[in-house]
Amino acid sequence: MAAARSSRPIPLPAAVRRGGRQGWIVAAVGGALAAAVTLLVPSLLSSRAAFDFLAVWLGVTAGVYLGFALQDGRSSALGIEVVGLALFAALATIALASQTAWLLAAGYFGHGLWDLVHHRRGIDTAMPWWWVPGCLGYDLVLGAYILIRL
Repeated sequence: MAAARSSRPIPLPAAVRRGGRQGWIVAAVGGALAAAVTLLVPSLLSSRAAFDFLAVWLGVTAGVYLGFALQDGRSSALGIEVVGLALFAALATIALASQTAWLLAAGYFGHGLWDLVHHRRGIDTAMPWWWVPGCLGYDLVLGAYILIRL
């Protein structure tokens, strides 16, 4: 049975709906705030458990682009996003196995660069325009947290 598609759009702040530079900044701040919410979990854990959680979470974060590629439906989009997922999952696995904080932080910062490559159609997987700055803000906060706390 196919899932029903909602006809209701996601309620976005007016600045994001308008787009432009202000929309980009508001989306990035929204991503940073979402990261702060995510960080409630590792903030309650020991350093080792927080590291492990964030390493696994990097793979989950990278997997979101795979979801966009599946929704896009083009094999070219799927292929590039599978490569990205494999790279970030490998980096997260190496960081987890070695317990190397700078490597895990580099994974999140690298994912921020992956976000930017999607900006202006560097990689043209179909997704909402605001996802790129939102995910960039999210990745930068998580990477900074890792460098500061772990």
